[in-house]
Amino acid sequence: MSARIDESILLDTSFLAKFTLGNFELEQEVLMMFVDQSALYLERLKSPQSSKDWFEAAHSLKGSARGIGAFAVGKRAAQLEQVDEPLNSSIRTAILSLLQSDLEETKIAIMRHLDVGDDAVLI
Repeated sequence: MSARIDESILLDTSFLAKFTLGNFELEQEVLMMFVDQSALYLERLKSPQSSKDWFEAAHSLKGSARGIGAFAVGKRAAQLEQVDEPLNSSIRTAILSLLQSDLEETKIAIMRHLDVGDDAVLI
């Protein structure tokens, strides 16, 4: 029986520490990679060339977020994967607004965890 994950958590540092075997330098590297990659995924989601592009960006973001313990972003990305008409601009705009908010809050949590200042890296 697996433990239930609280999908409202911005950054589960206990989960992250287990993932990195308690190596804080590795945590820093993984988190900064997530910050960089999530910005790229967000840009792909803002202007997808096809439904496939949308799905792949959402799926990649979901996996990378869940992998570091950013469960709120992972949940939102999972919802994005289910959108029937991602090329419809009104649907895309509404959902991306929510995702961007989740990402900004998660990045603030990451910056606090790394102790580099809340506004060091935001989209």
